[in-house]
Amino acid sequence: MTTERFNLRPALLLAGVLMITFLARMVLSPLLLHIRAHYELTHAQGGALFFVMSVGFSVSMLFSGFVAARLNHRRTVLTSVLVVGAAMLFLGLSPPRLLFYPGLVLLGAGAGLYGPSGIAMLTDTARPQHWGKALAIHEIGPILGFFGAPVLATVVLRLAGWEAVFLVVGVTSLGVAVLFAGHAEGGLFPGVPPSPQNVLRIWSIGRFWIVALFFVLAVGLEIGVYSMLPTFLVELRGWSEEVTNTLVGVSRLTALILVFTSGWLADRIGTKRLILGVAISAGLATVGIGVGGGPLLVTAVIVQPMLVAAFFPAGLIELSRIAPAESRNLAIALVLPIANVFGSGVVPAVLGQLAERDLFAAGFVGVGALMLAATALLPLLPGTPHTMEEAQ
Repeated sequence: MTTERFNLRPALLLAGVLMITFLARMVLSPLLLHIRAHYELTHAQGGALFFVMSVGFSVSMLFSGFVAARLNHRRTVLTSVLVVGAAMLFLGLSPPRLLFYPGLVLLGAGAGLYGPSGIAMLTDTARPQHWGKALAIHEIGPILGFFGAPVLATVVLRLAGWEAVFLVVGVTSLGVAVLFAGHAEGGLFPGVPPSPQNVLRIWSIGRFWIVALFFVLAVGLEIGVYSMLPTFLVELRGWSEEVTNTLVGVSRLTALILVFTSGWLADRIGTKRLILGVAISAGLATVGIGVGGGPLLVTAVIVQPMLVAAFFPAGLIELSRIAPAESRNLAIALVLPIANVFGSGVVPAVLGQLAERDLFAAGFVGVGALMLAATALLPLLPGTPHTMEEAQ
C-alpha cells in the first residue's frame, strides 16, 4: 500500500494568508505607545483596544459558519483577507477616536472569518497522516506575523508616522488576496452553520471542553502576553523602544525551531503528551517574564513564544479530530472565539488595569500560573479518536 505524498503548496499559501491577517492584528502592539499618545489614552484604555478588536474577531468567527455555508470555505478565506485589507487602510487614515474603535472591530471581524475555513481547507488538501506536518507549516503564518509586526513598525516609524504602518499592511493584504484567488486549492464545499443541533452535538463531547480550555490559555500566553509585552519592557523594565521591538520580533522567530518539531512529534508520540510538556514549559517561561530581570528576562522573552507555538499543531489536530470533515469548521469556530476573547482581549485589558495599579509584572505571573494549573486536567483527556462517533 503506497502512501500519498504530502502536497506542500496549499499549506504554504494558507500560511501566507494567515500571516497577513495575524500581522494586521499584531501590529497594534508595537504601535500602542504612539496610538495612546495620539488619542491621549491611559494604560487601561490602550489595553481595551485589544479587547475591542477581539470582540469583532470572536463574533465573526463564531458565526463564520453562516458565511461559509453560503460562500464555501475558499470564498470565505478570500473575503477574510479582503476585509482585513480594507480595515487596515481605513485605520491608516487616522480616523477620529470614535471611529478608530469600529475600525478595529472590522479588522477583527475580517480576521475572524479565516480560522474555521482555513483549517477546513488545509485538512481537505492533506491526508490525515500528514495533518501534523500541514498544521506545522500553517503555523509559520502566526510566527511570521508576530515577527513582522514589531520589525515593520520599527522600520516604517523611522520614515513616517504610525498611520503608515497600517497603510502598508492594508495594501499588502489586498495583494495577498489576489495571489490567493489565483492559486488556492481545496475548500470548494460549504461550511456547517452554528445551528443549535450542530452546536449541542459537539458540546456533548467531553474532550471538547478540555481542548477548549488549553486553547484559551495558550492564546492568552501567545497573543495576550505579546500585546502588552513591549509596553511592559519599555515602561517597567526601562528598555528602549527600538531594542524592545527588535528583540520581541526576533524572539517570535524562535518559534520556528519547535513548531515543525511539534507537528512531527504530534504525529508520532501523540498530542496528549506533547500538550503536557508544552504547557509546563510555556507556563514557567511566562512566569519568568514577570519575575525575571537581566539575562533571565531576556531568556524568558526569547524562549516563551517558541514554547507556546509548539502547542498549536497538537491543539488543532485535537480539534480537527473532534468532528467529521463537514462540521470541522464548527468545532474550530466554537473554540477559537472564546480563546481569542480571553487571550487577545481579556488578558491585555487585565494587564492594562494591573499596570494602572503597579501590578504589571504580577499579571504575567498569573497567566503563566493558570497554564501550569491546567495540566492537572490532562489525565481526563481520553485517547485520540478519529471521528465524532468514536469520541462519543
